[in-house]
Parts: sequence; C-alpha cells; structure tokens
Amino acid sequence: MSGKVIILNGVSSAGKSTLARAIQQQSSATFLHVEMDAFIAFLPNGHEFRPDWFKLETIATEFGELPRISNGPRGAALLGVMRTFVIDAAGKGLDLVVDEVCHAPEANQYRSGLPASHSRFVKVSAPIEIIEKREKARGDRLIGLAREQSAHLHEGIDYDIEIDTSTASPSELAAQVLRTMGG
Repeated sequence: MSGKVIILNGVSSAGKSTLARAIQQQSSATFLHVEMDAFIAFLPNGHEFRPDWFKLETIATEFGELPRISNGPRGAALLGVMRTFVIDAAGKGLDLVVDEVCHAPEANQYRSGLPASHSRFVKVSAPIEIIEKREKARGDRLIGLAREQSAHLHEGIDYDIEIDTSTASPSELAAQVLRTMGG
C-alpha cells in the first residue's frame, strides 16, 4: 500500500513550509513534512555553498545581479537521497508532504517513482513582489534568489494543482490541496 505524497514545489519564500504545516494540521492522515532545507542542514555550517555541494554565483539579469544556486555533484547526490527517501517511505505506506525546489528532471524522478493515484505535484507561487517582501522580511534568505528561480523553476513541469499563496489563508489552501487527494 502506497502512502499519499504531496510535493510542494516553488521558489524560495513562496510559502511552501507554511502550506505544508497547514496540510499537516488539517489532514486526518499523519503527513510527515520532508523539507529540502532540512536535508541541506545536514551539512556543517559553511559547507553548503562549496561548489561540490551547492554552487553560489552571481549572474547578470535584466533586474540586476541576482544570486543563483546550482547543485554540485555532492549536492545533487544529497537531494537525490532525499527524493529516494520520499519514494521509499511512500512505498512503505507513509504519507508525506514534501517542501521542494526542483526542476523538471527531479520532478520526473518523483513522477516515475510514485503512483499517480497517491501523489500530487503542487505548484506553489505568488506574485514575485509579494515573494520578494517575504524574502526580505525573513532575514535568512539570499535576497534576489526567488526572482532568479522564478525565471526558470517551473519550466517543463506538469502540475496537478497550482496554488497562489497570496489569494487565501494557509488553512484554506491546505483544504484545497487535500481535496485533490480525496480528503
């Protein structure tokens, strides 16, 4: 019996973690919250932006210079382990809500490993101006990362549902996502 899996994919500060917690609170099922940031936090402080883990660079855009993070080989391996964990845990009947920032190849890894009847891929977004306000208010984010990610993150991904976190409360949005799962 496969567990239910909700994958929340969106740029930094889109509202994925808040939505994941609301899903946990509202669901009659016990959803485990799997956070990409928690896997990255396995690294010792200061190691996350080493090029073999996660390469941080500055790129020129029409909006000025923005930070870009790309996976180095060890970072790709770490996040691959996270995705394998999600697929394996679901295969053992655990329900999961996944807080993720992934592109089409990684989304396809989930799609190929999870039964469509028990999983939903959710695009989590909001107007970039709102996301940038959240990014600045949090105080622990790379300013400009959300704008850089928004230029390419969702390309080629087929979503089951799209959520704009600026349109309703986390509780209302969680209920909307849970309805697509049949509860």
